Amino acid sequence: MFLLRDQGRSQFESQAVIDNESRELILVGHAYAIAAEAGQIYRGYTNSDHGIDGEIEFKDDDGRATGQRLYLQLKSGKSYLTKRKRDDAEVFQVKNPRWVSYWQQQAYPVMLVIRTEDGTIRWMNVSDYLRRETEVGSKTVTQVEFDGEVFSAWSVRQWRKKVLGGGSVG
Repeated sequence: MFLLRDQGRSQFESQAVIDNESRELILVGHAYAIAAEAGQIYRGYTNSDHGIDGEIEFKDDDGRATGQRLYLQLKSGKSYLTKRKRDDAEVFQVKNPRWVSYWQQQAYPVMLVIRTEDGTIRWMNVSDYLRRETEVGSKTVTQVEFDGEVFSAWSVRQWRKKVLGGGSVG
């Protein structure tokens, strides 16, 4: 009987791991699909433990890669955003302090992309946020007030316009 109970627990624990992996894979799939729907290029990174999981490279009006891009840090699940009690702001806890300096050192904006448990995917420019927060002094940032907009083909095209300038959106 003990063996059967233990096997059941192992199957349950395995399922929980698969579910977490599945949520991450779903978000990666959405990043590819959203970039493609916007007519842009998404590249996922296989070594994602450094604070950047992929990038969107923008194409020019003739469909050629421009070298201009956004970096993406992908997070999926209910544990990434919490409500702060004093003002109900959504907060992302920076669990790896090295990410803050790493994100700030990048040549291109880093976008924090969060998929919540209900499937909503939002993103924000975490580079700008960190720049504003650290401008004031030598403040150490341990959390990000997440003020993300919907991550969609439309929002990717808006970023393309911002990065490349006027022109049509491909």
